[in-house]
Amino acid sequence: MTQLRRALGLRTIVSTGAGMALATVTYISLIEAASYLTGNSCWIAILVAGFMAVMAGSCFCELNSMYPTAAGIKLYIEKAFNERAAIIIAGVYVLGQLSIIGAEIYILSQCLAQGFTTIPPLVWAAAFMAVLLFLNYRGIRIAGMTQDIIAYTMFIALVAVSIYGLARIDFRVPDPLTVGSMDGFIQAVAIGITCFIAFEWVVTISEEVLDVKMVPRGMMISLGVLTVVYALFGLAMTSVLDRETLRWVLDPGGLPIPHLLYGQKLLGTFGLYFMIIMAIMASLTSMNAGIMTSSRFIYAMARDWSLPRFLARLHPRYATPWAAMLVVTGYSTIVIAYAFLTHYILSMLFIIAAAECLMYGVMALCVLRLRKKEPDVERTFRIKGGPVVPVFVIVVYGIVAGFVLFGPVKPQDVIDQRICLFFLLALILLNTLYAYLVWPRLRAKYQKIAAARQPRRRRPPRDG
Repeated sequence: MTQLRRALGLRTIVSTGAGMALATVTYISLIEAASYLTGNSCWIAILVAGFMAVMAGSCFCELNSMYPTAAGIKLYIEKAFNERAAIIIAGVYVLGQLSIIGAEIYILSQCLAQGFTTIPPLVWAAAFMAVLLFLNYRGIRIAGMTQDIIAYTMFIALVAVSIYGLARIDFRVPDPLTVGSMDGFIQAVAIGITCFIAFEWVVTISEEVLDVKMVPRGMMISLGVLTVVYALFGLAMTSVLDRETLRWVLDPGGLPIPHLLYGQKLLGTFGLYFMIIMAIMASLTSMNAGIMTSSRFIYAMARDWSLPRFLARLHPRYATPWAAMLVVTGYSTIVIAYAFLTHYILSMLFIIAAAECLMYGVMALCVLRLRKKEPDVERTFRIKGGPVVPVFVIVVYGIVAGFVLFGPVKPQDVIDQRICLFFLLALILLNTLYAYLVWPRLRAKYQKIAAARQPRRRRPPRDG
């Protein structure tokens, strides 16, 4: 039977953990977070969000050290509670997180339209999806190598353009420590969480890494690098661009291209095209990581009879879950269509943030519950401080989730917040119906097939 191949090292673990977060949509998150603060202090919100991500990431590290599998996220919940709850929560989480694809493609099309006006945005969208699907189809080595090249180039380029921007204003940042109201700060932190979207999805490639002990280390390195890079870039962008420009970017009639405006103000036409190239690379690394990790998760769930078995098919030569990749691509196409038709990009950011908060709280609960249920299972990584960190994650992310879904927002953001709430409720209903109506029949069917394939024992011959 064809299996996933172990071929990835620490370098690719770091680039994959940072992959989806290195997205063009993150630049909108930085500006949106800054809009809830009085001064140029979005970097503080990013640092706080990064610290919270490290706390949540430590929960994933402990759980992954117990069960290093592609279906880890679902398996943790199943072991701690039950399989039905795991299917519902994991389904809501994965479908919510893939919202980034729609926002990413839409923002990228707006960026490319500024420099290449003759090519329709939908052509760019189709081309990017086709290239990424091909790279992932051909094997984890090629997809991983592509991820490494783009991710590390992005890290270096973002740091360089941030320092250059701050140098242009002689590092004189107005009001760098002024935050404003606590409500606004919490909302800024909530939006800042989307800057670290899906870092935990690196656990889905646990069956393809050379040593599973490298996964916790790689996850923490990626979080540290992302925190520093985005805090620095957010500080530079909100300091170089004036507040009128930033406000226009977020207005319904504005264009979600703050990074292009930043590059153009610094370096003119060269800066515009430089940031367009950066946007292309950001979208490539984000969508590549999304396809690479989510397809493994779907493959593993199908392999465990939680989804239709055809989704567990691997290519006989490349050992890639091609069927799961096609499903991810199909769902992503629907999300992309929503983005192009409605332009409600902020609703997708709210959905991502809410789904993240939900999952992080659940993972912390799993850590506490499995410490009691399975104390003897080997843990190569264990959070220090007893229950302090998991309880912190549950409380803090619970508060942030409440602000995302029900907290005070700017008047123009109310519709996006409501879309987020109704979308998540619809996902919960859809996955609950699947878990109670479809999954039991599917499981019974596969159990029956497996039982029929078991060889029957021959009766011993009778004496005489």
